Amino acid sequence: MRSKFYLLVAILIIGSAMQAQNYKFGKVSEEEVAETEDPSNKEADAAYLYKKQFTYYDYNSNTGFSLVTKYRYRIKLYNEDGFDWGTVNLTRHISGNDEEKIYAIKGYTYNLENGKLVEEKLRKNEIFYEETSKYRATVKFTMPSLKAGSVVEFEYEKRSPFLTSLDETELQARIPIKKLDVKIEIPEFFGFVAHYNQLSSLFFPIEQDQEQFNMNAQHTKFMQTVYEISEEEIPALKEEVYIDYLDNYAARIKWELQYTKFPDTPMEYFSHNWDDVAKSIYDEGGFANELRKSSFFKDDLEALLQGVNQPQAKIAAIYNFVKSKVVWNDYIGFIAENGIRKAYKEGSGNTGDINLLLTAMLNYAGLNADPVLVSTKSNGVPVFPTRSGFNYVIVSVAIDDQLILLDATDRNAAPGELPERARNWQGRIIKDDGRSDWVSLLPNYRSIERNFINVQITEDFKLKGKYTGMYNQLVAKRFRDDFVGVDAESYKQLLQEDKGDITITNLKKENVKKIGADIKESYQFELNHGIEVIGDNIYLNPLLFLAEKENPFKADERTYPVYMDFPVTYSTVVNFMVPEGYELESLPENTIVNINENGAVFKFIINSSANFLRLESSIDLNRSIYPAEDYVHLKNFFDEIVSKHSEAIVLSKIEESDESTELTEGR
Repeated sequence: MRSKFYLLVAILIIGSAMQAQNYKFGKVSEEEVAETEDPSNKEADAAYLYKKQFTYYDYNSNTGFSLVTKYRYRIKLYNEDGFDWGTVNLTRHISGNDEEKIYAIKGYTYNLENGKLVEEKLRKNEIFYEETSKYRATVKFTMPSLKAGSVVEFEYEKRSPFLTSLDETELQARIPIKKLDVKIEIPEFFGFVAHYNQLSSLFFPIEQDQEQFNMNAQHTKFMQTVYEISEEEIPALKEEVYIDYLDNYAARIKWELQYTKFPDTPMEYFSHNWDDVAKSIYDEGGFANELRKSSFFKDDLEALLQGVNQPQAKIAAIYNFVKSKVVWNDYIGFIAENGIRKAYKEGSGNTGDINLLLTAMLNYAGLNADPVLVSTKSNGVPVFPTRSGFNYVIVSVAIDDQLILLDATDRNAAPGELPERARNWQGRIIKDDGRSDWVSLLPNYRSIERNFINVQITEDFKLKGKYTGMYNQLVAKRFRDDFVGVDAESYKQLLQEDKGDITITNLKKENVKKIGADIKESYQFELNHGIEVIGDNIYLNPLLFLAEKENPFKADERTYPVYMDFPVTYSTVVNFMVPEGYELESLPENTIVNINENGAVFKFIINSSANFLRLESSIDLNRSIYPAEDYVHLKNFFDEIVSKHSEAIVLSKIEESDESTELTEGR
């Protein structure tokens, strides 16, 4: 009797576990909807309860092969910040008459209402189809009835005629994954090799097996390789400051086609080197054809350059002309989707249209210009030679053994300045004779932000002074990116944020719209509660609102490189008059902090003369990128800065001497 009891308990336990882990579509449990936080990551706004990918080749005797992938997702939304995971944007690719199809979309949202599990179906009229260009189309939908605590579940299929292009297999996300199943079946006709993302710290083993591939043909037996990954409790990507693009560090597999071998046909090899990839893009991507065109802009260009002889002046004139003539339509790509002639006539184009037009014009003007293939940060860093490793194109001009990089899609960029999206490690420059080589996309020059403050303490213990700022190169570009188009009053309010009880007046800005010029801004300010008076002493933080108050690096360790974007110096000079009746009691000590052979340098120097103080603080970040191995050094470096910037100047009230007191009383 007792053994029957134990058997019943065991059955109930096993049944309960199976109920809690039922990943069949539509089998969402009340427990999943009732869950209020992810047990392994209590800060997560959402989590994949289940994520599945099944990719296989389907053969039809009439239409041939198709590449089919089935996706299924079950996502828990713990709070409103997780609602973004309930909105889905899918991309399908188009090439001439061939295009991918996305179909069989099905989805439900699950909520608990009055203790009961309620489901809401995704309706067909809530799914939107849009052609974004002649090469891409999107399918968009937002799951219905989203609430804090909802579970959304959806699935779809994608059928592709592009047999040699397997989608990346994503194994990690910005939210936790509780259960992941991946299965990929590749017939023997396609020789793929799997590449793990070398930037990721996670590695999952792949189970590999051989089984028969069914081509629905009698007396014919072919084999296929089956790859499977099944993992649980995959941690979310860790959000970090100063990172190029977080998803670049996710665990994933890229599939490289090495060869094809179909029945009764010779083997065809597809493994290329980077020269092969660059040349194929130049020839087949239309570069050669587009860069030969000039008749439609010839007259305009000759008029523009009349009397302009110096190469630098020609570059600036043509570059600014293209930026004013053709507006970027926000679509990226290395192919000129409209063609440079049409883009020139209609005044709009993608990155390929605009920058190939710029290349053609520069060459027509007698300059040595070439296209440079780029992978944007969101496209990752190219790992192995493939056309999909690039998705963007810029321009290089060679002058006196120097390369000047240009991107005419960015209205705020001067020659030599690239938009942040394109400053991604290195690009591939292509010559018209087919040769290609790598070129660094990272700035090789220093940008500078200079800050000057003249300040004094008023009789009612307020701080009154003038601020002047000078910003050059990429610091100036960043200012324009952030604030061009912001009206004066709104900008003034932004300026006053996080500066305490401050009033700013007489605000002036110079050269903001003069691209490439240094920006200057100045204003008068009055700061209440900027000092602390205790007894006869005044305590003053000399850097005022320019002090670094917090270390941006919180974690004890880090696996990602630290991406500072560009080498930069932040320099601050404060001139301060000691108020009448007070004298210096103590000053912060001077210091210099240096990490890794001038990889970063911090200087804090304060000098005094009579009733005048001059403080100089400079932070030199001399690299665009610091490896993860330097993280602890950088964290300590910023600890030193924050600590030093928090130290106060102490002023003490001058005591009247006894002699002067007696003389006063005698009178």
